Amino acid sequence: MSASARDDLLVRFRAGDPQAFQSLVSELGPRLKGFFLRQGAREDEAEDLLQSVFLRVLQGLDRYQPSGQLSAYFLRIARNLWIDHRRRKRPQTGVEMPEAAAATEGPEEHAETQDRAALLRRALAALDPAARELLEFAVLQKLPYKDVADLLGIPVGTVKSRVYYTLRRLREQLPELAPSSEVSSNPEEEESVGP
Repeated sequence: MSASARDDLLVRFRAGDPQAFQSLVSELGPRLKGFFLRQGAREDEAEDLLQSVFLRVLQGLDRYQPSGQLSAYFLRIARNLWIDHRRRKRPQTGVEMPEAAAATEGPEEHAETQDRAALLRRALAALDPAARELLEFAVLQKLPYKDVADLLGIPVGTVKSRVYYTLRRLREQLPELAPSSEVSSNPEEEESVGP
């Protein structure tokens, strides 16, 4: 669904169409739940936090001013809830990663995928939380750098630079996992949209 279609759903919901909000939940729910899981939440915590995101959106709907992507607005709420959750509870170790590809792989490929996933989990866990969060927004969620900058309260150039150097650090730690063309050699060459 395009960003303008999501904005249209929000306008329809404000006008009294409850089905429009349900469509937003269906569209953005899996993405937001994935955000929580990649941050280290357990499945039940992710579900609770997801419900809290939509509750906060409903409570603050009259204050929402469309100035960027609607998904960025939802992610900002999710991020703030995750930060509050981490403050109340010691952060979980490890990152859950889905293994959906395992069903189509043979035993050798599955073992290799498991090994690669374990290496990646360790490398991501070694990153500081700010770097993990930055990669979540810019790479996994593919938000435009401007939206990432707005979410994190830092300049766009800083986002580009941090994404570049964080990915470079990961590539150096895990050379066997890094495709050669994933990140340009210069952060100034990056587009205004995430890699």
